[in-house]
Amino acid sequence: MIYESDVYSIEYDKKSEKLVQTINEALSKNFQRILDFWGIEKLDNHVNIQIYSELDDWIKFYENISGTQYQDYIVGCANGPSIYVLAYDEYKKTQVHKNDSLEDFQKIMIHEFVHICHNQLCTADTNYSFIMGEGLATYLAAQRYNPDIKIDYPKEKLFSDEFFSLSNDPYSISQKIVSKLVEKVSHDKLIEYAVDYTKLYKDWDDLGMGE
Repeated sequence: MIYESDVYSIEYDKKSEKLVQTINEALSKNFQRILDFWGIEKLDNHVNIQIYSELDDWIKFYENISGTQYQDYIVGCANGPSIYVLAYDEYKKTQVHKNDSLEDFQKIMIHEFVHICHNQLCTADTNYSFIMGEGLATYLAAQRYNPDIKIDYPKEKLFSDEFFSLSNDPYSISQKIVSKLVEKVSHDKLIEYAVDYTKLYKDWDDLGMGE
């Protein structure tokens, strides 16, 4: 079955039907706020949202689309103009999300919508980084993170492919970095860093980010 709005469509089955209203509520409350943050007047593409109502099907889909092994924390992803998400009842079966509330599920949807908007600003010349991508997505979705986590790693490691091996919680690292940046730089500069992390890398020490 498919629910259609002017901006997005939701593909679902009978098992996940109740989530359509939940997703609509999350996006309707946050849609304009996220667009305004990115300075986007209108999305370039209609957003396709697909709900996976079985954990096994989700794992197979994710490994196929990403080419990487599924990890327990992965319950949503954005690819092009599409958002894919595991149904709430199913993602409660995972160890990482077993205690999550329905509000936490809504924040996953907001998180992935942030990625959709971020991707619209990206071009072939964009220097994307995990830190700014996931940091902004978790920050704008107001997802929980560990504010006491350390971010005093050498910037060479933070912006390298080794980032995931630095900690068991790279999302908290990213969100703490973004939270700190919000206090230090203008909104325009934050967007600039989001589409070209090399500028943040260059300014890192002057901003006192590693302190």
